[in-house]
Amino acid sequence: MSDLAETFGRPEYAVLWKQARAAVQRGQVRFGFKTPDAASAAAVSELLGVPVTAGVGQTFPVAELQARLRASAFRCGLDDVLAAVHGREVVAGESGPSRDEWVDGLLRDALAGAGLGDRPWAGAWVDQVRRYAKVAPERLSGPAERAASVLARINLDPAAVPSVWVTRAELAGVELDRGRKVAALVLRAAALAHGVPLPKSAAEERRLWERCGVAADGLTSTVLWRGSVVALRDVASVDVVTARTVVWVCASPRLAEAAGGRDVVCVSGRLGIAARMLLSRLVSVGAQFRVHGDFDAAGLLVTGQVLALTDGAPWRMGAEDYRSALDWARAEGLDLPPLGTEPGPTPWDPRLGDALRAGWAVPEEMLLHLLLPDLV
Repeated sequence: MSDLAETFGRPEYAVLWKQARAAVQRGQVRFGFKTPDAASAAAVSELLGVPVTAGVGQTFPVAELQARLRASAFRCGLDDVLAAVHGREVVAGESGPSRDEWVDGLLRDALAGAGLGDRPWAGAWVDQVRRYAKVAPERLSGPAERAASVLARINLDPAAVPSVWVTRAELAGVELDRGRKVAALVLRAAALAHGVPLPKSAAEERRLWERCGVAADGLTSTVLWRGSVVALRDVASVDVVTARTVVWVCASPRLAEAAGGRDVVCVSGRLGIAARMLLSRLVSVGAQFRVHGDFDAAGLLVTGQVLALTDGAPWRMGAEDYRSALDWARAEGLDLPPLGTEPGPTPWDPRLGDALRAGWAVPEEMLLHLLLPDLV
């Protein structure tokens, strides 16, 4: 074995020379590599004169590698080292891996590095990115690795409902903004994992991000807690309750406002991500829940969602409560809005579905006189 082969043929350099050879064959000016372990990282770092971290991809100029080798004790070029290590000369333009194979290798390496190589959607993702993503392999390594890093941190289980959300900026700065390559790679994988079509509109993208436990930002989604507005970014740090404390969940901000600092969560008619995250946190500390909403299709849907999420109990949301509300409204001469859309199931009281055939909606804010005394 020649001195060159003995010095540079160490296993720690194997990935470096493989990637450098492919770069010379293709006429690239830079090449990407990722050392597999700490020993390889230390050896390559010493050779290149730059910090190298195991498992983290980076790029290096071919010309600079040439210069460092010529300045070494061997005074040799990159071609000499590659010929000695691989046992054959390297020729620019000679047949190497095809571009498709190159792309597949980059993507599979990125997934494997993030512990995702065996996921059921991985093969389809690699195939779709190669065919549709239109990212040149010379520019794919970094985005693929960053996308895989994000994918390892988000919810890709279609049967799981996230209980904690992170913002796109927390995950990857601006790289998950609409139109960015990393965002496109992540969304394609997320769509495959959740079994939904690749999103085309901003609204479809937002819904898919939310399935994954990712929020657009930490401010847009809010929830009312103890009479104050709590943004998503503050849900994890806000003071909550102790075990077995009763928490009241409502739909109307008017009820939350009137309740003052009592333990009331107001979802404002929609179970948004800040509300979901706060309720999940309250569940985790052992709170007990009483849940009320509007007597209409949307309100009953949200009530059912909250009851399922919290394993709570309905709060004046039964068939008799609805009938009593209708009687009171008539006695007071109040005009009730029509029920409109037919409500869905009410599993907490199946008789409520029959009662709702009366055809009138009862907004929660009309019932403050009944609900507020319960909070005392």
